[in-house]
Amino acid sequence: MPRYAITETAGRFVAGQTNTGVGAVLELTEKQAEHEVRLGSLRALDVKPATKAAKSEKAAAKPDAPEAKE
Repeated sequence: MPRYAITETAGRFVAGQTNTGVGAVLELTEKQAEHEVRLGSLRALDVKPATKAAKSEKAAAKPDAPEAKE
C-alpha cells in the first residue's frame, strides 16, 4: 500500500485516523488518501514528482503532425 506523511496543515483527524503528529506515516489506499492529499494534509512518500527534463523529453518524442506514409 502507498505510504503518506502527515503535514503541518493537517487537522485533528486525517483520513479517518487520529493525527499522531507531523511526519507520521500512514499506509492508505490511493482512494483513502485522495482528499487529504488534495487538501495538503498528507504528502505521498512513494511517488516521485516528474522533472521538467522528463516532461520535455516526452514532448520532443511526439511529432506535431503524423508523417506521410508512402
